[in-house]
Amino acid sequence: MVGTQTATGFLASFLGQVGSDASGVTTENAAQQATLTQLTSQRNSLSSVSSDEEASNLTQYQRSYQAASQVFSIVDTLMASAINLGEQTTVT
Repeated sequence: MVGTQTATGFLASFLGQVGSDASGVTTENAAQQATLTQLTSQRNSLSSVSSDEEASNLTQYQRSYQAASQVFSIVDTLMASAINLGEQTTVT
């Protein structure tokens, strides 16, 4: 006997309390997991970085740089021709 309960009564009461506590913890854990999932989604939506989009942007920037470089090369050749008044020179 434990206190005023028999061993069987105490064990039944104890196991009932353990089951109740386990159920409460499981419910709380599920709620925390849902909150974590929601917060992770919100964080990702605010700071989302798409690798495909970034690669596309880098390719676009590279092509823009190449185009600008070509324009400067043409302008350089034209300016050299204008300065030399038609004399054939090489621009390096």
